[in-house]
Amino acid sequence: MLNFRKSRGAKAVALALALAGVLSFAGCGKKDTAQKGSAAIGVRTMQVIKRDTPNSFEFTGFVEAQQEASITANVSGKITSKSFNGGDTVEAGQVLFTIDQRTYRANVLNAEAGLASANTEYTRLEADAQRYKKLYEQAAISKQTYDLAIAQRDAALANVQAQKAILENAQINMNDTQVVAPFSGKISTSDLSVGNYVTAGQTVLATISNTNPVRVKFSVSENEYLELSKAQSDSGVKALDDLQLILSDGSTYNGRGIVDQVNREMTSGTGALTLKAKFTNDDGRLMPGMFARLVANAGTTKDALLIPQRAVKEMLYKKFVFVVGSDNKVDMKEVKLGARVGRLWKVESGLNGDETLVVEGVQKVSKGAEVKPTAMTEADLDTTEKTENTDTSAAAASK
Repeated sequence: MLNFRKSRGAKAVALALALAGVLSFAGCGKKDTAQKGSAAIGVRTMQVIKRDTPNSFEFTGFVEAQQEASITANVSGKITSKSFNGGDTVEAGQVLFTIDQRTYRANVLNAEAGLASANTEYTRLEADAQRYKKLYEQAAISKQTYDLAIAQRDAALANVQAQKAILENAQINMNDTQVVAPFSGKISTSDLSVGNYVTAGQTVLATISNTNPVRVKFSVSENEYLELSKAQSDSGVKALDDLQLILSDGSTYNGRGIVDQVNREMTSGTGALTLKAKFTNDDGRLMPGMFARLVANAGTTKDALLIPQRAVKEMLYKKFVFVVGSDNKVDMKEVKLGARVGRLWKVESGLNGDETLVVEGVQKVSKGAEVKPTAMTEADLDTTEKTENTDTSAAAASK
């Protein structure tokens, strides 16, 4: 009985000690958490930039040929010759393909013989009609006989006209055995070879496109179109008459474009309007299907407010920035953004221009948080991005 009581007492002491340890550990955890929660968060900050900024609009588009056509033959038959290589530039009227001419040449000869026979018959019946006319005037033949001669002559004349039409059609078919370029341009490489059979009006022999000038197709919103249609650059040129083209490799195309086609209506559902801008392409650098960015210059905005793109946080389709106050406490402000300017956003409203914004560490802070700011400049934006890309690549390699 004594041993049993000692055992129960030992267990009670052990349980009390364990409970005290847990409570002590929890208390330390709360203390550490409190200390961590009160520590200032390290962030990098930057002043809102205020400077004169081109009021530009940027759109994405694709290059299209000025003219493009699928070449088909007007007659059926086998291709007997081809006078170009895929990708060649050809001139309007240049012979591209020849279709087997034997049947069509025979049709021409047959039509010529038919016309000759019809002319001979007409000549004979015309002479009979003239002779019967004199006999009728002399009352040597009846009116019925004379009328019959006139009718036979007129029928022969009609046959001559019909034979001429047959010959003309045969000659057209004969000429169509030579397929020519409808306009000057570049031939596709997916053309047919000699020996292929083509069906009139159905088989596509090749595709040709005229790429000087070219057009760049792009879409704008209703508000953008209304603004651009009345905007001018600083030199007084209409914004839609002086477009800049930036290619997929980042290079700027030398020529300037002008909008020469505007769709008749806004696209249903999207509210977008399709436009086409014309660019000269003397060196053939622009090719159909190429991706490009169009920039429209709508003048300069004086003292525009600019902020780094990475300083913006989007929540529920709204844009916010974190502003650092004089007490290093963070406030959150909603902003309305305009056009993108390099790595910056143009601010339409929400800031007055003297704010300091959190640029790096946006995901770590919230409204009311205390931060430990380190200033950065606009030049640091490029340096920071390169560092981040290097760190990301190194981390990926280590995995």
